[in-house]
Amino acid sequence: MVYTDVPGGEKLLAWFGKVPTFHDAEIISLSLSRTGTSELKIHGWIMTDAVDPNGYFVLDKHAVVTFSLDGVRDLQLDGFSHQNVIAGLILQRATDRGRSGYYAEPDDAQDIEIELLPCYGLDGFIRAQKVRISFVPGRPGDAK
Repeated sequence: MVYTDVPGGEKLLAWFGKVPTFHDAEIISLSLSRTGTSELKIHGWIMTDAVDPNGYFVLDKHAVVTFSLDGVRDLQLDGFSHQNVIAGLILQRATDRGRSGYYAEPDDAQDIEIELLPCYGLDGFIRAQKVRISFVPGRPGDAK
């Protein structure tokens, strides 16, 4: 499991109590830097089995999660919109997508990939040399 290999990953697992799927999570921002640290911020939560009086599943453990990426080696993104909801997020060792010619440096077996599964808006993947995870408990805008 890559979360235990990534700085901040174990704290995120402890917060959520399991590996987060980020199902229906919203991408808050994506900032790409050619030479510095890039950042992907996502509002995520855990969906419980409980249902509220309106018939909706109760969402718990809200957090704004930041994936900081150093050494972005490759990416393929599609579908940016006014609201960017993903069906899920997969954090894994990078896979061979047959795109090695897109970056001047060779792929490394230690590269990490974030795959954003499509739902509505932004989706795709980002491959980086290093990933760090941090988070702020709560919903976006709670800390004012």
